[in-house]
Amino acid sequence: MRKIFFIMSYMFLFVIVVGCGSEEVDGDGKVPADIPLEWANAEVQKDQATRAKLLVESDGTMSTEKGPQNDHIIEDYKLTEWKVDSSRYYYEITYRHPTESKLKTEQMEVVKTESGWKRTKYGDMYNFDKLIEDLEPEVIKELHEE
Repeated sequence: MRKIFFIMSYMFLFVIVVGCGSEEVDGDGKVPADIPLEWANAEVQKDQATRAKLLVESDGTMSTEKGPQNDHIIEDYKLTEWKVDSSRYYYEITYRHPTESKLKTEQMEVVKTESGWKRTKYGDMYNFDKLIEDLEPEVIKELHEE
């Protein structure tokens, strides 16, 4: 009886661990939800190299040699995720700019590539609302949350 209980306990624990480990981690240990915050931090730091690295295909307008121009980081933000499938997500990040008293919103598509999670394109997504209308949103972090 103890063996059966031990085996059942072990199997239950295994199922829990596998179920909780469903985050889509890439080779660098990043999950797709890391990309919007990295992008926003690179934006406020005027870090062209990081933004170019975070794009699936850089168009060459950003210098891969021009790193951060300051050390500002975003602390107050709201991040919402819409999962399409295990290799494609949509995100909206609204953040308070660290040196200005205004909120800024970025919407993006993040996809899994051979070299990790990347933003599909630079710039606004004009059809964002249409793309996410049938998807269920999940708020990853609320604005003003500690």
